[in-house]
Amino acid sequence: MNIFFAKSNGETIEEHTKNVLKAFKKLKSFIKLNKQEELIIENLIKFHDLGKKNPEFQNRIRKKLGINKLFKWHNGNVPHEWLSPSFITQEKENEIKEIIDKLHLDKERFFNFFIFSILSHHHREGNVPNDALVKDIISWIKEDWHFDVEYFYKPKEILYTYNTSEDKERWDLFFPYRVKWLGSLMKCDYCASAGISPEEQYKGSYHQDFQRFLKTNQIQLRNFQVVAGRNSDKSIVLVASTGIGKTESAMNWIKGQKAFYLLGIRIAVNEMYRRFKNIFYDNVTLLHGETSYFFAQTEKSEDEYEEKIEKARKLSYPLTIATADQLITSVFKYPGFEFTYLTCSYSKIILDEIQSFSPSAIAAIVVFLKEIHELGGKFMLMTATLPPFIREEFRGLDNIHIFEPQLLNINRHKINIIDENIESDKTKELLYSNRDKKILIICNTVRKSQRLYEFLNEFSPRLIHSQFIGRDRKEKEKSIMEAHSPSVWISTQVVEASLDIDFDVLLTENATIESLLQRFGRCYRRREYRKNEPNIFIFKSAPNNVYDKDLFNSTWNVLQNYNNQIITEKVKQNMISQVFEDVTNTNYYQKYQRQKELLEIGYRSMSKIEAQIDFREITNNYIVIPENVFEENRNATETLLNFIDDKTINIFERIKKQSELFDYTMPVQLFGKKILNLKEISGSLFCKRHRIRILTGYEYLPDIGLVCKNHIAENGEEPDNIL
Repeated sequence: MNIFFAKSNGETIEEHTKNVLKAFKKLKSFIKLNKQEELIIENLIKFHDLGKKNPEFQNRIRKKLGINKLFKWHNGNVPHEWLSPSFITQEKENEIKEIIDKLHLDKERFFNFFIFSILSHHHREGNVPNDALVKDIISWIKEDWHFDVEYFYKPKEILYTYNTSEDKERWDLFFPYRVKWLGSLMKCDYCASAGISPEEQYKGSYHQDFQRFLKTNQIQLRNFQVVAGRNSDKSIVLVASTGIGKTESAMNWIKGQKAFYLLGIRIAVNEMYRRFKNIFYDNVTLLHGETSYFFAQTEKSEDEYEEKIEKARKLSYPLTIATADQLITSVFKYPGFEFTYLTCSYSKIILDEIQSFSPSAIAAIVVFLKEIHELGGKFMLMTATLPPFIREEFRGLDNIHIFEPQLLNINRHKINIIDENIESDKTKELLYSNRDKKILIICNTVRKSQRLYEFLNEFSPRLIHSQFIGRDRKEKEKSIMEAHSPSVWISTQVVEASLDIDFDVLLTENATIESLLQRFGRCYRRREYRKNEPNIFIFKSAPNNVYDKDLFNSTWNVLQNYNNQIITEKVKQNMISQVFEDVTNTNYYQKYQRQKELLEIGYRSMSKIEAQIDFREITNNYIVIPENVFEENRNATETLLNFIDDKTINIFERIKKQSELFDYTMPVQLFGKKILNLKEISGSLFCKRHRIRILTGYEYLPDIGLVCKNHIAENGEEPDNIL
């Protein structure tokens, strides 16, 4: 009798199926399913891998296991999921249709959808089935192994029917079942294969851990934080002052249920992870593009590392702190999105500081939160600055609590509008008159911050922006958070929402109102300001390609009404309303609306990578090592690359070295002829796979960052508009 293997570790199909069913037994307590739906998913699990009972797949596994006896098949490979439905007998088909009928669904259409769920559980949608080869291999299975198999279905037709989102009526009809049925199959299958539970139970008591934190820090919950907890069964929209305790309100709202806390910037995610972990211990994980490198530095053994990574990527932890793209990109419905949607459908999602995203990304967030809410998940959208039109998007939802703005009753900022460029003698005057204080200067582009650094050289400023290599960026982040008086720091938007800093005086270029108010939060963050002279100075500037021109100019006009005035928290909300009063006429709103309408009519990305680009709108992105950095550290980088590319060394140690390599790299965007400045790192498969290149034509200076050797671009303007 033949043994049929499912995995290269020797696990049989029967053993794997049992493990997937065990995973579903754990998962179904999280999902709202009736008995018939449970039976549907159990049947999907029982049939999903039967297509691995084919000679090509079994020969492949047998070779890996060192089994000499192979089956006589040399005609090619068919993905196993395309063969699995052939094992559904007529008797079983009738039984499944009976279950579907009890759900009051069209049994013919939904039986085809049942087959679709099996065909799609490895989301190889881009592959076109070779019909002749499928028939050939099924005939072989029937004749040589005497299995009762029939090729009664049409994979190409079924995949096209249920993957075409242009037919909105059909897409909407099957969408919730797609999430529940296919999503459950994916989650249980992937977690069983990884040897982990689909959902980890909270270890200890969430309530006790939270109360201990409050008591230790002598925190008495404010009324709005208590109200958030009382509305734990609802979605929440919360606008609240910086420093008032939005995070604590989110913790009280979670109430021990599975939750994801999403932020836009990786540095902020790392900081929030440490904060949550100090309170909720090992119930918390971290998820972003560099999670593997982060955990490689903290975990002691390879087994612990691999388990932690698998649980994080399979969304199994009770609490996950992540960059927003880890979940939100699923709104682009790339193949396999059902896994994420299913998990979110029984989770709580906290989205912090939505205004830090582009208008297109905000549209994606809005559509995602609405769809997850409709599926049964809950969200908490919280921010210090929410454009009014976004709040209106959620007013029509059932089971939602929208707070009135929660504002601190303290005065923290007095502003002065300066109708001059920040690169002027006025800036020097302000630095001289405030020379005993901690001063932060924020520019709108990297190039402007670099020029200002040189212009203000006599004040010995420090500079931080996005174009420093990893080693220097980490040192600068640590230094700015520990900065004390007297000191001068020059930066860009990287400090707006990512670092917990508090300066005495802020000098900033004009920006759009939501960005500007984020900058205000870096000055007198938790202190009351009682002096007569201003502590925030706003300089005239140009929007470049960074900001929406209409909102940028509207912000500057609105600011004139508040020159030399104390800006209360209530005034800040009024300013936002004034700037966004005619938002529908702006390019910002039109971008938002176009993306929202596109997603609502069924736009789908072809892959998760494409969805990342669609969400972040970042193209032509490269990881580079500046040429002079590579030459100065040639021995160190080549030693690291040789270690990383050596497959005989275990992956855990190689990932640690990958993390060290990124100390010499930085992300850049390059367009047109600038791409010719990229040079391959010869001999490194790792660098080729991750698009890591040497960047020529630029010089890297540890104090100033990346500098183009030709400062002026072909069009006479700054060579880029990097934030």
